Amino acid sequence: MSRPVLRAWAKAAIALTVAAILLLTLTPAGTSEHGCALGLPCALGHLGSFAVLGASLGVWFATSDAARRSPRRVLFAIVFAVWLFAALDEMAQRYVGRDPSAEDWAVDMVGLVIGLLGSGPALRLLFSRSR
Repeated sequence: MSRPVLRAWAKAAIALTVAAILLLTLTPAGTSEHGCALGLPCALGHLGSFAVLGASLGVWFATSDAARRSPRRVLFAIVFAVWLFAALDEMAQRYVGRDPSAEDWAVDMVGLVIGLLGSGPALRLLFSRSR
């Protein structure tokens, strides 16, 4: 798979994951009788969704021309943007009848780091099998 194709898939995955996170955290569709998406423990839902977002961002980062030129700056921008997105998402929950939680925000950030760190080995495995 070529870099531009992989980057396009990563962008689509990022957009879909962000949309899913917003759907599950800011609408009634994301709640169950226990208050969390799909009846899962809340921390697991947060961890998993942000790990998927982190993995998608990691693939985009690995195929990005901007990251090649300035990897630290781009990585910092990615982490800061997701940090801000997660914080705003938690704060917005107050307006849809849910309680914002610093613990959920922290778990979101752990999920991001897991996804970012896991995307490198996954990409290497993907490319080693395709040769």
